[in-house]
Amino acid sequence: MMQATSNLLDAIRKAKKDTAQRKFKQSMELIINVKGVDLSKPENRFNEAIELPNDLGSKRRKICVIASGNLAIQAAKIEGVQKVLGKEDLEALVGRKREAKKLAGQYDFFLVEPSMIGLAARALGAALGSRGKNPIPIPPGQELEKLVRRYLNSVVISLRKVPQVSCLIGLADEDDEKLARNAETVLNRVVEKLEKKMRNIGSVYVKATMGKPVKLQL
Repeated sequence: MMQATSNLLDAIRKAKKDTAQRKFKQSMELIINVKGVDLSKPENRFNEAIELPNDLGSKRRKICVIASGNLAIQAAKIEGVQKVLGKEDLEALVGRKREAKKLAGQYDFFLVEPSMIGLAARALGAALGSRGKNPIPIPPGQELEKLVRRYLNSVVISLRKVPQVSCLIGLADEDDEKLARNAETVLNRVVEKLEKKMRNIGSVYVKATMGKPVKLQL
């Protein structure tokens, strides 16, 4: 994929150059258009998180941990965990759709103690599902801090209703090569998920938040 990396670098540099300066930090996005895939078939759809090789900085993901007892105490001390919900918090959310939707929109990933998955599904399942999110079970014996670090720097790739995958790859002021490696990681994974691999890729673009899309030469 060395040629793809080189082409991604060229596209990222052009996208940055063609973007007007703003008073806020712009993000860089990757857009992958898919062709020849029947999305009416469940086996052709996917939704998964990918850990990027380079840090997202201020665009790190927002993490909510759902746990009880010692695990909840541990989670509250981990840098990067923005919120910890316990059993009583979840029970209070059951049947309260508006509150559940608000919570689902505030956080990118919900890491859940296995014993609380059922309750989490009742309280937040519909709200998360409508946003393409799912409660993520914390594997038994998994060091929670490592799991949190992984998801802080992950993005979700989703191919569901429309033949396009788009996601954040970093900040526009980040090093070009780091952005290219992040983009390549995502592109490689999407290609791997498709039945005909690169033949299912119609086009690829990179763009800054307020910039014009720049097409990647495949």
